[in-house]
Amino acid sequence: MRALVWDGTGLHVDSTIEVRPPGPGEVAVDIAMAGLCHSDVSPMEGRIPQPTPVILGHEAVGTVAAAGPGADVPVGRRVVLTVLRRCGECRRCREGRPALCAASTRPVASPFSRDGGVVHQFVKVGAFAERIVVAREQVIAMPAEISDPVAAMLGCATVTAFGAVEDRARLRAGESVLVTGAGGIGLNAVLAAGAAGAERIVVVDRNPAKEKIARTCGATDFLVPGDPAETAPAVRALVPGGVDAAFECTGHTGVLNAAVKSLAGGGRVVVLGLPPTGGTLGLEVRDLFHDKSLLGCRMGSVDPHRKLPDLAQRVLRGELDLTPLVSAVVPLEGAAQLVDDLRDGRIDRGFLRFGSTS
Repeated sequence: MRALVWDGTGLHVDSTIEVRPPGPGEVAVDIAMAGLCHSDVSPMEGRIPQPTPVILGHEAVGTVAAAGPGADVPVGRRVVLTVLRRCGECRRCREGRPALCAASTRPVASPFSRDGGVVHQFVKVGAFAERIVVAREQVIAMPAEISDPVAAMLGCATVTAFGAVEDRARLRAGESVLVTGAGGIGLNAVLAAGAAGAERIVVVDRNPAKEKIARTCGATDFLVPGDPAETAPAVRALVPGGVDAAFECTGHTGVLNAAVKSLAGGGRVVVLGLPPTGGTLGLEVRDLFHDKSLLGCRMGSVDPHRKLPDLAQRVLRGELDLTPLVSAVVPLEGAAQLVDDLRDGRIDRGFLRFGSTS
């Protein structure tokens, strides 16, 4: 089958990849479309460790092609993917917090191979392939009425951002918000803040071309600081006293520090951007006085099997419009250009097409 393989130096379309059949509790999924997330680019930039060769990708929609023993998912069902391979039985899973399940971080054998050698599976998904094998817990039904790009985005950028805003920060109507980074997750955070009734939504990005899409999504203000140290004074000039909640979506520790300094009393920063491995924060601890909080967040800190169907219904009811974020849809052969466009800020969310789009 065909897949997009990162070999440590470049991305290549490889038609010699093999994928094994699903085992007990697993399903095979034929991928229709996969979104390109900054997390997929991080291994290429050396920001996170990743053995190679590897099939990247984790934000995707497809159709169940086969089910292994004990996997009660009908063949032909349209599904989106989640990276959370939960056990479903531990205390964390019972509490609806599968991101904290030990099984979600436990290594699993890759289903991919080439010439008898292992091809690694990025974050237990490896969605940049025509067919993948994942645990039954990693697939969630998706209505046919939702387009492929939007469906794929729901599985990562949207559920992460909406979970961060609604469940982790518990944003309330009338509060003020700072979003640092106007990429796919940041723009979804803007949409989520608007849906929660935020009174002021300040977006910070180093790319001035992002202002138009940020305002389309609901930003009330847009800042282009020359340096992260300029962010907090600029935010406080717009929102005297500071913001109630900040969502850091760049993975830059200097920007995270600026977000903390932008908080009002009782404010909270939610960390969404993926920092480089070993990255540290030069935080002045007293910046957290007055009941301020610094909150980690993995995949929105939600149960995707509950949150994703809710988000899908909001799309169907017309309450949530993600189509402005869909910047480009290209075949596998266009992946390298898509990566360059993402790095240079020319797209908001780009997608790789494997079959016909809906």
